[in-house]
Amino acid sequence: MRSQTMRLVVDSALPLRRYLGQAALHVVLLLFSFIAAAPFIWMIFGSFKRFKELTSSMYLLPQVWTLDNYAAIILRVNFVAAFRNSTIVAVLTTVAVLLTSAANGYVFAKYQFPGKDQLFALLLSTMMVPFAVVMVPLYIFMVDIGAVNGLSAIILPGLWSTFGIFLLRQFMESVPSELIDACRIDGASEWRIFGQIMLPLSGAPLAALAIMHFLGSWDSFMWPSIVLRSPDKQTLPIVLAGLRDLWWERYDMWMAGSMLTVVPVMLIYAFASRQFVRGLAMTGMRG
Repeated sequence: MRSQTMRLVVDSALPLRRYLGQAALHVVLLLFSFIAAAPFIWMIFGSFKRFKELTSSMYLLPQVWTLDNYAAIILRVNFVAAFRNSTIVAVLTTVAVLLTSAANGYVFAKYQFPGKDQLFALLLSTMMVPFAVVMVPLYIFMVDIGAVNGLSAIILPGLWSTFGIFLLRQFMESVPSELIDACRIDGASEWRIFGQIMLPLSGAPLAALAIMHFLGSWDSFMWPSIVLRSPDKQTLPIVLAGLRDLWWERYDMWMAGSMLTVVPVMLIYAFASRQFVRGLAMTGMRG
């Protein structure tokens, strides 16, 4: 009787213990979320403050809302041209990476040819090479072809992605080969199978790759700062870094410039975040 009573007590305590554990976990996650989001929230409201209020007041909301910081950056630091250049580079390289990654991923996943595994292993090994190792040879090559100080110097190296090929290959291996064989029996060409079967089925991983590559291209700083010299050819990260030289201690200007750079990519991620998570999950089905 006593053992049954103790068992009932233990069984009744299990849901409470599980609830307390989940509550503690959520508290920790909320704390870390607040720590991560607090600087960004402060930057949002700080960009609408005047310099004197930003440096002297600890209130989160501005006492006097102003758009002068945004107007000064847009009108004085060639922001419109930099925004256009970043958009051109990010869009063109993203579209090119999606096409090259899907095509190469399909070949490595569904075609059989001598040396395929060795070639794929060699391709993956390039991901282990730091960019600093190839930066000087790549710059010399861009000088030789006359691409320096032009957007082509950024676009050409970004036309393909080893990680993108790996990501699409992992997903396309999960597509049944019987489906492709059935299409071939029905008389479909290889290009039609690729364009009307494989690409639509790969929508989720393609969306994930598009977001990752677009964000990386939009935020790229080191390589563009090396090959772009003219102010009218510079991208947003370079212009944003130049704010320190133009306004050394104007933190209000820095915050406004950061917001103008961050907001576009945040909007893109907000609309495509579900596809991004779904695409990563689907490509992880098979190792």
